Amino acid sequence: MGALSKSSRVCFEILNELYTAVGAGVLGMLVLIQHGFRSHQTLKCLSVVGLTSASLVYVFSREKQKIVANKKKVVVITGCDSGLGFSLAQHAADSGFTVIATFLNLDSKGSLEIKRLYGGYIIQIQLDITDSISIQNCVQTLEHYFSKNPGYSLHALVNNAGVMVFGEFEWQTEKLMRQQIEVNLLGTLKITNAFCHLLRHHKGRVVTVSSHCALANLPGLSVYGATKAALNSWNDGLRVEMAKYGVQVVTFIPGSFVAESSIMSKQLQYVQEMHDNFTEEQHHFYSDYFKRYNIYLSFISGSPEPQKIQDDHLYTVFEDTLLDKEPNALYKHEPLRYKFYHFLFKISPIFIRDMLVTRFMTMPQYKVETPSDDDFEDLSVS
Repeated sequence: MGALSKSSRVCFEILNELYTAVGAGVLGMLVLIQHGFRSHQTLKCLSVVGLTSASLVYVFSREKQKIVANKKKVVVITGCDSGLGFSLAQHAADSGFTVIATFLNLDSKGSLEIKRLYGGYIIQIQLDITDSISIQNCVQTLEHYFSKNPGYSLHALVNNAGVMVFGEFEWQTEKLMRQQIEVNLLGTLKITNAFCHLLRHHKGRVVTVSSHCALANLPGLSVYGATKAALNSWNDGLRVEMAKYGVQVVTFIPGSFVAESSIMSKQLQYVQEMHDNFTEEQHHFYSDYFKRYNIYLSFISGSPEPQKIQDDHLYTVFEDTLLDKEPNALYKHEPLRYKFYHFLFKISPIFIRDMLVTRFMTMPQYKVETPSDDDFEDLSVS
């Protein structure tokens, strides 16, 4: 029994050290080596570090097995009227998939432009993911399509449709908050739920477009970020549920490309909605700040015209979400600046993190103005 207990204890210690090394990475391995020198167990610790290093090198250096795109693999992409969806639909078609692109409006500029460029090569369907009847009609169209094309299969549902309203939380009306929740969160859940039987039957995959705001919410995007964080959490549960049916679930964070996207094309309308619903006190309090804030946003809102995003690495990462035979749970495309700041957000104390977030956003700053006696009189009357 003594020998068995001793062996069990040694095995536990080794497993614990392996867990520490893998979990803490290079820092954990250095700590283990230092521990080995101090405890005269250098050989054991070096062995653990060597095994860990070899495992990490193997995991990160091996090439993933790829699926070959072809016409019989169908990719459905929501929200293709503009921005990311408009771009991904074209790239997926160019990669060799049969693409079914959904549009909120088949007469939108994005829909007409894709029809001009691709004709029937990209199949177009009208879809409002917040409307149950529209979703039902879309699913029935897909069921009919697969019944007429028995050799074809649903390879992926790409949940891309989304709405972003930029503005401080207090400014956002119930209408604007509800719109983001109903499109970004409930709409994505509803369309995926309606597609579940097709995904199970074809053993397809779900690719949900999320955002860096889901990992670190940002001022001005608190509602939008909350919907994306909810999608990340939902994906974690859905991934485990659907795995046993052969359905893979992936989160795709595409990075920042506001200047090349139309996601803020309606921002001026949202600003008017916020402004029209201000109270007298809010008009007085936010006056100059609200104006400067939205003038700044007008310069980064991007083109209202649909245009394909020019970013090769974005498409490489997107291809991986579709073509990796055993896909990762999360794929991220991010510039170096994003990697640097988001790393600091994770490891910094809250007060430093908040300072870094402010610097990262580079938004106009609120200037505290000393109220006059007249200001107090106005407020007391109201």
